[in-house]
Amino acid sequence: MKQLLPWGLLIALGFVVWSAGLFERFDLEVLRKLVEDAGPWGPLLFVALFSLEGLGVPGIVFMLTAIALWPPPLAFFYNFLGAQAAGVMGFGYARWIGREWVADHLPERVRRFEERVVERGLTTVITIRLIFFLAPPAHWFLGLSPVRFRDYLAGSAIGMLPWLAAITFGGSAVIDWLT
Repeated sequence: MKQLLPWGLLIALGFVVWSAGLFERFDLEVLRKLVEDAGPWGPLLFVALFSLEGLGVPGIVFMLTAIALWPPPLAFFYNFLGAQAAGVMGFGYARWIGREWVADHLPERVRRFEERVVERGLTTVITIRLIFFLAPPAHWFLGLSPVRFRDYLAGSAIGMLPWLAAITFGGSAVIDWLT
C-alpha cells in the first residue's frame, strides 16, 4: 500500500490542476509574473516542483522553464538545485520502496557488482550521470544499489554539471537567437 501512496497523490494533484483549468491558463508571462510575485519563494517552489522529475516528470520541462524565466547564470543555478532535488527524490523513493527486496533477490553475479559499486561509488555515480543524466531510471537504479548517499550526491553533482551547462547555456543562446 505504501508504494501506491505517492502515485495516488501525484495523480490526485494532476486531476486538481486539470480540473481547475490551470493547463489552459499556462502562459510564459503569467508564469514569470507568478514567480516574481512569489519573491524568494518562487525559486524554492521551482526547485520543489523540479524534484518531481525524480518520480518520472520530464526534467526538460523544468530546465526550459528556468531558461525562459531567469538569466542564464540563475537558470543554471536553479536547474542544478532542481536536478539535485530530483535525484534525491528518485534515489530516496527507490531506496525506501525497494532496496530490501532487491537485496534479498540478487543473484551472486550481481552481488559482486554491488561490492564494486560500494568500493567505487563516486566513480560509478559520475559515470552513470554522464551517460544517463537525469533519466529517472538512473535515480532508481542508484537508489536500489548499495551506493553510499554521500557518493550519490557528490557523483550526481559532478556528473550532471556538463549536461546542465550545455542545456541551460546552449538553450538560452538558442532562445536568444530565435527571438
